[in-house]
Parts: sequence; C-alpha cells; structure tokens
Amino acid sequence: MRINQQLHKKPQKAVGLATMYPQMAADFDGTRVTTANDLTGCFVHRDNRVVNPSQIPANTTLGRLMRLPFRLLPKGAIVRLLRGPARGKRWIADSTTTGFWLGYWELDAQRLFASRLRRGDVVYDVGAHVGLYTLVSSIHVGEQGHVYAFEPSPRNLVYLRRHIELNYLSNCTVVEAGISDCSGTRCFDLTEHDSAGHFSGSGTVTVQTLALDDFLWAQQGKRPPNALKIDAEGAELDVLRGARRIVTEFAPLIFLSTHSDDLARQCCEWLTSAGYLLTPLDKDEFLAERCSK
Repeated sequence: MRINQQLHKKPQKAVGLATMYPQMAADFDGTRVTTANDLTGCFVHRDNRVVNPSQIPANTTLGRLMRLPFRLLPKGAIVRLLRGPARGKRWIADSTTTGFWLGYWELDAQRLFASRLRRGDVVYDVGAHVGLYTLVSSIHVGEQGHVYAFEPSPRNLVYLRRHIELNYLSNCTVVEAGISDCSGTRCFDLTEHDSAGHFSGSGTVTVQTLALDDFLWAQQGKRPPNALKIDAEGAELDVLRGARRIVTEFAPLIFLSTHSDDLARQCCEWLTSAGYLLTPLDKDEFLAERCSK
C-alpha cells in the first residue's frame, strides 16, 4: 500500500464564538479557554491550539452559555455560513449541528477539498447529507462545472434541496439514492447523530440504490467526475466497487471518509490496487490521486 505521509496543511489557527459573551473564560480539561470577539464558532486555547466547542460538555457553565443563543433561534431560521469555502451562503440553522454554519465542522478538509477543484470540474458528492460539500463544490466549479449530490435520507433531501434553492445554484443535480455496488433497493437505518444514516438489514426505510457506473452510463447526458467526495456512513467500499469503470477510465480525485479502521484498510487496499496514491488527512479520511505513469 502506497501512503503519502506528508499532510497538505496544518490545522488553521482560528478565533471564536463570543459576541454574546465577550471576554468570557472558563476551565476546560483543567486548562484555561478564552473566547474572542467574533462569531466564528471556534475557541483558541492559551497556547493557540484550536478547541472545538462541540467538545465542551453541555453540563458545564461554558457549555450551557455557548448553547443558549442557538436554542433561541426559531425553527427553520436562515443564517449565513460564517467560515470556510462556502462562507456567506444561506443555511438553515437547525438542518444539522451548529458547527456546520459556525464554521468549525471539517474546516481544514473543506479548504483542502475546495483548493483541488477547478472551474468546469464535475463533482460527485456521495453522501451529500444536507449539502455543505455540495455548496463548496458548486462555488468552486463555477457555471461551467456541475455537482451531482447523492443522498438517500428523505429528511436530509428536504434540506439539501432547500439549501440549493436558497442560494440560487443552477449547477447542482440532486440524486435521490444511496450509492452502493449495485443498483436496486436496500433497507436504510435513520439515526439521530448529525442526521446521518446507513444501510442496515434492520433499517426502517427502503431506499433506491445506484452504482455510480450505472448512473453514468445508463442514460446519456451525464458527465463523468473529476472529483469524488465519498462519505457513505460505512458503505465506502461498496461505493468504490460500484465505480470501478469510472475510476479506471477517468481517474477522478477522491476524498474519502471511512468509518472504521478495518474499512479504511480495505478501501486503501482497493484504491492502491487501482493505482492510487493515498494521503492521510485525519484518522479515517484520505485524499486519493492516481499515480503518474
């Protein structure tokens, strides 16, 4: 297995959420955490390390104070994304966790992903969720590019479509399906965590499934991808297997998020056998690029 050990970027130093509570400070894990005076959703430790506010327990004074303003937002409130490559885009505040619009959710991964896209590119967003990476992709591929956003969850599809509408995006196509190694139907289990879900034999919802190869070649008019973003809640290997022809013929850039060490190993082995070089981005995240001949 060929792994590129050099990371593309170090974590960004950021400042954080505190217009509601300027100069507020509290103990966190035995050390002092101080907020800054802008609403960007990250905290800076006294040694300049970024602290993810979602890691601050809700039963602490700081945790309760942080969460109070968001509970006051009316249901369906429309806000702006405050940081990241899609900064300024409209977003439904309660579509998922507040970290998405405050700007600390996968911020470095978002920036790296956006930096690798070019005008005119085509992105397949597999596991589009409620649309954060769809928005990022749409901005960076421009009017000549296109984004196909694949999502099976009925609940997430409502927000995904709404986010596209709110931002007047004309270069996005929503595909109501879960991506797998074959086309058909599968049981899908909806979960509460981050509005996610996964394929399961005991799932309460039946969803349409597609193999990406079938999607591209079943009908004319579809565009092949320059980039794949894959976050399929445990189905990543199936997604890759169902895209074998795409990978072989078009060698798209692949941003892959896996959900276990074993699955990460299997996906890395599959990609390596397909001629890809892997760069670890985080514990279970990888950037995969076809090796130059």
